[in-house]
Amino acid sequence: MLSEDQIRDRAKYCYLVFLQLSWLHSNDDIPPEQYIRQLGESSLQLASDDFIRMTIEEALMENMPDGGLLSLMPLFEGFAHAFCEVLETTIDEIKNDISNELLIKLAEEVGVKPDI
Repeated sequence: MLSEDQIRDRAKYCYLVFLQLSWLHSNDDIPPEQYIRQLGESSLQLASDDFIRMTIEEALMENMPDGGLLSLMPLFEGFAHAFCEVLETTIDEIKNDISNELLIKLAEEVGVKPDI
């Protein structure tokens, strides 16, 4: 069984994955064909996540214009909310535990300047 801190860490990780994928999707300068390469810059190591990589690769093979991000983003956001339910907390409390410096770093890794 996971400790409360481990569950909180997973909630935070899933939320950060959701944010970074959302920022990547919003960057029109990076086409879907370059998503995996760009995620190689991620300090969350998203390019080495087999599920994320395979989802993007399959979407590219099917010529999906979103590169699979529109299915990955709500999935990870849902995971974050599910962990919050287990913790009996809100996503806002998880957000408050994340430093602005980390958010800026993650956004810059995918070529975006966040409004923080």
